[in-house]
Amino acid sequence: MRTLIVADVHSNLAAFQAVIDDAVTNGGFDEIWSLGDILGYGPEPSECIELLRSYPHKMVAGNHDLGSVGEVSLRRFNPYAAAANQWTGKQLTREQADYIRALPLTLEIGEFTLAHGSPRDPIWEYLTTAEAAIACFTHVETYWCLVGHSHLPFLCIPRLDSAVFMELPKDRRVQLDDNPLIINPGSVGQPRDRDPRASFAVYDDADNTILHRRVPYDIKTTQEKMRRHNLPDFLIERLAVGH
Repeated sequence: MRTLIVADVHSNLAAFQAVIDDAVTNGGFDEIWSLGDILGYGPEPSECIELLRSYPHKMVAGNHDLGSVGEVSLRRFNPYAAAANQWTGKQLTREQADYIRALPLTLEIGEFTLAHGSPRDPIWEYLTTAEAAIACFTHVETYWCLVGHSHLPFLCIPRLDSAVFMELPKDRRVQLDDNPLIINPGSVGQPRDRDPRASFAVYDDADNTILHRRVPYDIKTTQEKMRRHNLPDFLIERLAVGH
């Protein structure tokens, strides 16, 4: 079974479709695991929900998902994100909003734990420090943990009484074994590692590997759609620089 792992799509349909097309071209997939924040920032929230739901999938909720449907206060967000979430909520059907509200905060699938931020604080914690990583390793009962939220692709392994972060290598399979590991596939719709290409991963249980991929998409068209909807300029401009 091959699983497409995505995080932080952020209503960016062009990026999401490019990821799916690339995964189909390179071996296909049987299911999508979404690590949250399919909503927020971008111009096509409803379309991204429906694209995800057109495939077998599992998803956990992210902070922008819940902010867009009124489950967390928009005062927790910066002004750009709050404005985008307010607009996003108005684009959803009642059924789509109910779907988002019903999402779990964490999931265990085999030896994977899925969370948006972290297992101990699925909505808000950025898992980018050794302290947060150590807490994650002690908080889960599975070997491996998948997270999003930071928009930064990485691997993290425990090391004595600390944890070590390293770059998630592109186009090279990472072998999973019995050692604990935290994996962030990066962001599909709004990367922040200075590479504007959509970032994702594919898990293959035949050889127990994770493969990280980057794929270009039509950024200019996405930006034009955002402008038509009067979304904040800051959110529009950052797509081209991946930051």
